[in-house]
Amino acid sequence: MGSEKEGQKNYVYRVLDDTTSYVQELLSDNEELRQMFESMKIEKNHLEEQLLLTQNELKRSREETARLEQKLTQMEGEHRLSSGRYQEVEQQNANLANLYVASYRLHATLDRSEVLSVIQEIIINLIGSEELAIFEVDASGAALRLASSYGIDEEPYRSIPFGQGIIGKAAASGKPYLADHEPDEEERNAEPNLTACVPLRLGEATTGAIAVFHLLPQKPGLEPLDYELFDLLGTHAAAALYCTKLHAILGASLDAPQ
Repeated sequence: MGSEKEGQKNYVYRVLDDTTSYVQELLSDNEELRQMFESMKIEKNHLEEQLLLTQNELKRSREETARLEQKLTQMEGEHRLSSGRYQEVEQQNANLANLYVASYRLHATLDRSEVLSVIQEIIINLIGSEELAIFEVDASGAALRLASSYGIDEEPYRSIPFGQGIIGKAAASGKPYLADHEPDEEERNAEPNLTACVPLRLGEATTGAIAVFHLLPQKPGLEPLDYELFDLLGTHAAAALYCTKLHAILGASLDAPQ
């Protein structure tokens, strides 16, 4: 009986020991887990700080990129503006050169046929029309006589009385006709192919006219340089033709028997 009780007592002690060992193992494991949790918590905080730093850096990078893009856009705008100004100045220089060359060529000869040829070349190459007519006032002083033409049927334009049609009215008034500036639709329809008519003027007197018809297909309309050329032709072509006439009269008088 005594040995049986002793055996039960030893069993209880073993169970207590095992339980105590198990509890201690649980506590040890729990401590390890707690320490691991604290370590992970610290690591998490560190990662969050790194993430915040990265986000701030990314924000700064985006702001800098936006600033640079804005600066680049501004520089591109300034470059386009500078390029536009450069091209504008370059075009103005080219226009001035063309005007100078045209003026020089008109006054470089006293041969009437050559002056007429130069006027045609100016209209064809600079204004851009291969349909034109050049008129001079006839002996009566009341009509225009066709002096030269290019690319048109001459018959309807051999003689045009002052005040008749667009060409005659422009010659009578001394004011250029420009189709793209003319509000009178009925008048435009009377001579629909006419692009411009420029009276040739010496002072207050009309000595002739230049009529420009169709422009070349690649040229949709008149440009600022064309208006400058019309002004130049209106005075310089008139003076050049007048000088050839005086030269012919002077030459004839010198050749006449004394």
